[in-house]
Amino acid sequence: MKQPKHLTTIVKSTYLGRELCKGKCNKTLEMFKEYLDRIDDVMDKAISDYPRTTVIRVDLKFPYSIKYDVDQVMKRFIGSLSSQIDADIKRRRKHGKRVADCKIRYLWARENKLSINDHYHVALFLNKDVYAYLGSLVNTDNLAYRIKRAWCSALDLDIDEGGGLAHFPDNCRYWLDRKANNFDDMFNQVFKRLSYFAKTDTKKSGDRRRRFGYSLR
Repeated sequence: MKQPKHLTTIVKSTYLGRELCKGKCNKTLEMFKEYLDRIDDVMDKAISDYPRTTVIRVDLKFPYSIKYDVDQVMKRFIGSLSSQIDADIKRRRKHGKRVADCKIRYLWARENKLSINDHYHVALFLNKDVYAYLGSLVNTDNLAYRIKRAWCSALDLDIDEGGGLAHFPDNCRYWLDRKANNFDDMFNQVFKRLSYFAKTDTKKSGDRRRRFGYSLR
C-alpha cells in the first residue's frame, strides 16, 4: 500500500518506551509513527483535563445497503454525544445533584478490508467522576445507550434500526487515575490497546478521506 509522504512507518515492538500491540501469531505490526504520537498526546491531554479518566473502546459500523460521507459522519457522532452528555449533566444538576463538567476527547481510525463500507475503531475519554461505567446495554439512561444513540443520529437511523451498529468489544472500559499506584501500568495498557489504531494494514489510501482523527483541543 502506497503511504502518504507526510507519514512515517515503523516496525517496532515498543514506542516511547511502551509496548505496542501485536498481530496474529505475535507478529510485529507496521504502524504510522505520527498516529502513535497523536495517541500519546490525546491520552496526556485527557489526564490533564480529568485526573480520573474513563476510556471507552467502541467499534462503529455502517449498514451494508447505504453509502455515507464518512468525513462528516464522525463529526455528527461526536456532536450528538456531546449534546446528550451536556443535557444529562444539566438534568442532574436541575435535580439538585453536584455534577462536574465532562467534555469528550477522542481518537478514531477508519478501516476497510473487504466490506463495501468503512468502519471506525473509536476511543472516548470522559471524566470518570461523571461517567465511570457504560451501564447495561439494554437500558436507555446510561452511557452505552447515549453512544448508540449518537451513532444512529450520525447515520440518520432510528435506534431500533441502527443500535446494533455500535459494538463494544471485550474489555472495552479502562480507568486512568493519576494518583493511583498502578497509573503508569494502566496508561501503558491503554496505549498498547489503542496502538492498534496506528497500524497501516486495512487503512485505505488514495481516496482523499481521513483515515485517522482525534480531538484537537
